[in-house]
Amino acid sequence: MEITYHEEILAPIEIVFDFLNDDEKMKLWMEGLESTEYPEGKNDDDPVGTIFVQTIREGGHSQQYAGIVTEYDPPELIGVQLQSNAFRVDVTYELTDRGRKTDLDYTCELVFASLFYRIIGVLFKGLTNRILKNQMKLLKQLSEQAAVRRSPPPEA
Repeated sequence: MEITYHEEILAPIEIVFDFLNDDEKMKLWMEGLESTEYPEGKNDDDPVGTIFVQTIREGGHSQQYAGIVTEYDPPELIGVQLQSNAFRVDVTYELTDRGRKTDLDYTCELVFASLFYRIIGVLFKGLTNRILKNQMKLLKQLSEQAAVRRSPPPEA
């Protein structure tokens, strides 16, 4: 099952990328995200292949998801893969610099572990889309607020 989303954000690409890349800032817009840990350490210079574990609160319970960074090209691209017993999800955030604006294109490919989980996934697709829209709107809001607070570049 594929889910896509597009958002135009009135903030420079570096600000939007920072909200996607910074573990603490991710908690501000990613509903339920409690922590991101790196069992083997985090390579900030070349994170492709970096393994992480995200703890996300869902329905009052904390769930852990094993993840790996699959793509990283700052400030334009972040790709991750998350895995649970029920599914694997490949997520890509692509950013396009439009000067004072940034286009965000989100793609999520869900692969379910069994027919049972696929049926559950289809039944909850509306809820999944609602959560995604809320998260992307919050990411937009936070990025735009940060852009307004940012000092203008010095004049030449």
